[in-house]
Amino acid sequence: MTYSEKDHKYIWHPFHSYSDKPDHIEIVKGKAEFLMDADGNSYIDANSSWWVNLHGHSHPYINQKIAEQLAELEHVIFSGMTHKPAVDLAERLVNFLGEGKIFFSDNGSTAVEIALKLAIQYWKNKGVNRSKFWAFEGSYHGDTFGSMSVSERDVFTNAFQTHMFDVEYFPIPTSENIEDILNAMKRAYEIEAPVAFIYEPLVQGAAGMRMYAPVHLNQILSFCKEQNIIRIADEVMTGFYRTG
Repeated sequence: MTYSEKDHKYIWHPFHSYSDKPDHIEIVKGKAEFLMDADGNSYIDANSSWWVNLHGHSHPYINQKIAEQLAELEHVIFSGMTHKPAVDLAERLVNFLGEGKIFFSDNGSTAVEIALKLAIQYWKNKGVNRSKFWAFEGSYHGDTFGSMSVSERDVFTNAFQTHMFDVEYFPIPTSENIEDILNAMKRAYEIEAPVAFIYEPLVQGAAGMRMYAPVHLNQILSFCKEQNIIRIADEVMTGFYRTG
């Protein structure tokens, strides 16, 4: 049995239609921005392996540091225990931010889930009952249930609509519609205050690299801050070092 045949038999790939059965490209090696397949063909990893590979494949310095860490400690439960690499990294990140604490997660969807849960827990702890979230039209925040709920409702989420919580969507801001958006948010807030507003800062990636201006986003965030609406920035495209 070939690896392609075994792939079809044993693996269920995400975002893959099983009405047809195309062979997946068998990648055997990665170097910098390139991926190499079993037949010797090279591909540019243009989506950075789903937006997570900032520094290229098989970076010698990163590989060295991973190997050194693996030789000392590969993993330990983070509940009730801690370790120096995590503390050092959190300290460096907080120094960039100026204040706060770091909650570590292992992927974008669960990072969004954590942020949504923290926002819900905040209001519960204050004895305030809030259930609705705000988000932008065309947004994409992940594929677990909470992150799907605050994303654009489309063909990928249709099967799960009855299991999602309530979200009010607003257009991404432009110079032509920013006043309309702010007025719509004011009306929506008067009817029902949201748990939080979640957004992709400055660019919606999965929606087709839709850009919008910082000045308009800041107007929306200023309104949310005035009303004590929690702001959640899903910075998959614009987080630390992604812009140089």
